Amino acid sequence: MIHGTARSADVSLAYSVQGDAPETILLIAGLGSRAADWGAAFPERLAQSYRVVRFDNRGAGASSKPEQAWTLCDMAADAVAVLDAVQAERAHIIGVSMGGMIAQLLALEHAPRCASLVLMSTSFGGHEVIAPTPEALALFRPARGTTPEQIVRQSMHVLTAPGFAERNPDAIETLVRYALEQPTPRRAFGAQLQAIMDSDRAERVQQIQHPTLVVHGDSDTLIPDGNGRALAGRIPNARLEILEDCGHMPMWEKPERLSELVLEFLARHSATAAC
Repeated sequence: MIHGTARSADVSLAYSVQGDAPETILLIAGLGSRAADWGAAFPERLAQSYRVVRFDNRGAGASSKPEQAWTLCDMAADAVAVLDAVQAERAHIIGVSMGGMIAQLLALEHAPRCASLVLMSTSFGGHEVIAPTPEALALFRPARGTTPEQIVRQSMHVLTAPGFAERNPDAIETLVRYALEQPTPRRAFGAQLQAIMDSDRAERVQQIQHPTLVVHGDSDTLIPDGNGRALAGRIPNARLEILEDCGHMPMWEKPERLSELVLEFLARHSATAAC
């Protein structure tokens, strides 16, 4: 795996490259997450057929954590800067949660750089979204004295489908380790969250012309699956796949099925994707 740093205005972005195929996939992570949070299984499967690039969003991991506020449009420009750094004229864009929101803006504002879209566990924002469940909302208001480790463990139990955490303790331990090794500062987490809240793409997504696959878990408590259904309904000719017994993190909960869906989708659109 190759590691590097991209520049986006005054922000530095840590990235990695896996695989050496001609076509590039760019993975965009979610709220507060690091590039590592994509895990190993899903990127490794993609890297057998594509060059897979992933990076730490501004505010997370080894990337810059600016003092000033920023927007999701700024983060879409960051994604373009990473593509520039790896000399990818265009790429297949895969985003999860906030990363899926950034991917929408990349397709809208930097259309020539996008070959296709895979939008996972995400929404188009604005007042029409279906709100998180009370249990998921409570994650944003931890009780006083709750340790970072406790917050991460509780989050993984709430955000994944019922029983996943109990059946897959190694996955939970890995995610906890990532979060403790590279914690996202509260200020940066808040800046990312504010950027999400300030972005309403409910009407704009109807302008997306790229081949689009929307993937959503039927047990997603943070961004309920009705949001994915609505998103797929707004994007012209988008394909919707609902994963059964899956929460907010399909790359961990259903990596094999997710890989099959994504690779089949990309195989049909790699040569014909419109910019």
